[in-house]
Amino acid sequence: METNKHKANSVAQNSRKRKRKEKGIGKHNDSGGIEKLPDDMLIAILSCMRLKDAVKTSIFSRRWRYLWRFTSGKLVFVDREMETENFKSWVNHILQLHRGRPVDSLIIRFINLVLGPQSSDIDSWVFSAIHKDVKKFELNLKRVEFNLPVQNYEFPNIDKLLSFKYPFVSLKSLILVHVDIEDEVVQYFLASCIYIECLCIRGSSATKNLQVVDPLPNLKKLEVSDCSNIQSMEINAMNLVTCTYQGSKINSPFMKTPNLRELTLGGLFCKSFIFKPNKHSSYSATLVKLVLNLNTRVRKRTNSSPDLPQLHSLKRLELNAVAKIRRGLLFFISLIKASPNLLEFRIELKYTTPDPLRLMPYPSVTWQQARGGFCHKKLKVVEMISFIGYEEERDFLDKIGEIAPSIEKVLIDTRNTHRRDHKLPNSITEEVREQMKSNVRISTKSHAMLMSCRFPLETKVVVK
Repeated sequence: METNKHKANSVAQNSRKRKRKEKGIGKHNDSGGIEKLPDDMLIAILSCMRLKDAVKTSIFSRRWRYLWRFTSGKLVFVDREMETENFKSWVNHILQLHRGRPVDSLIIRFINLVLGPQSSDIDSWVFSAIHKDVKKFELNLKRVEFNLPVQNYEFPNIDKLLSFKYPFVSLKSLILVHVDIEDEVVQYFLASCIYIECLCIRGSSATKNLQVVDPLPNLKKLEVSDCSNIQSMEINAMNLVTCTYQGSKINSPFMKTPNLRELTLGGLFCKSFIFKPNKHSSYSATLVKLVLNLNTRVRKRTNSSPDLPQLHSLKRLELNAVAKIRRGLLFFISLIKASPNLLEFRIELKYTTPDPLRLMPYPSVTWQQARGGFCHKKLKVVEMISFIGYEEERDFLDKIGEIAPSIEKVLIDTRNTHRRDHKLPNSITEEVREQMKSNVRISTKSHAMLMSCRFPLETKVVVK
């Protein structure tokens, strides 16, 4: 009896397996679909996938087990995608197994420095980038907590690099964040990597004197930011299109940059663009986009120059500035006035606590000084980010509307991080604190909505 029952169960199971096979469920059918493609084509498909997804295909079958190891796409490692303590092991394991060469990109972003890897681990990642002949290499070791006594990773010196045969010969993009790289190594990349298009050095304390000098036929984008020991920089690059410099006060580095179109300035150097504009006249007239990060307050008051740089080609102007309650913003009207072909203007303000020893990095001017009888005929879009509703903000928007009747759209974003509850005592409960924050948000949005009535009906006003 039991034998017959067992046979019946076996027959039923075999029947179900046949049906599943007919429908293509279960094991892969070797006779159809993607399995007919050659390995090279399968590897090309896997190279277009995210690394984690490509690795997962190794469970499909014995044929698929090792295919991902020969991919040539992007190898991207971000520590926030997994438990931090496993990150180092994950990177090392994958780089040891991977055999693909050349590789389009190797991107490693390790943000958590508390449980960060040792220098020897990071050295091996750099050497992997050399062995794989990568086109794009990004090593981002950005600090989360600046108060931690953490020393930057030191990029291999020139002797270590030259111990390899033709290191980074195919490199097109190099991005280093909180990595100390010596001037000599930077010069090697610029002189030997003939395909390099993008160079970004951010937060390097070993970078002091840079020379970005032709022949650099492919260099289009350059960034040097927050390098605490920078002393000088010379930029003489005919094909450079986009540049960012945020840092200490140095002599103007732009020697010959006829194709420079987009520029971002920050730190104390940005102050010179406002107060000593004649130093920037050689390149400012060709700019199409300008971003000024006026976030560094100064100790010494400097009179503003009556003649700002004439930005005749400028189409978009972005300002990120510290601000103080009851401190006028009308100086920024002067920048709009200096840009007669401006189409888009964006300003984001961050309010700071009063400090008698620290002054705003821009002058205070009257409405007559700012306007000077000027009427802007091209400005189309105005964006104010982190709007709170202070009188100075409302007056600023009013004045822009007055000088630029051509405005078609105004965006007022009230989703700011600055709250008026920063002086509340700690004794206030969290519930009360949240209620007060909610009241501030409602009040801020009400001020923004009222601003829409101050513009012509044909102007579209968007409040967020």
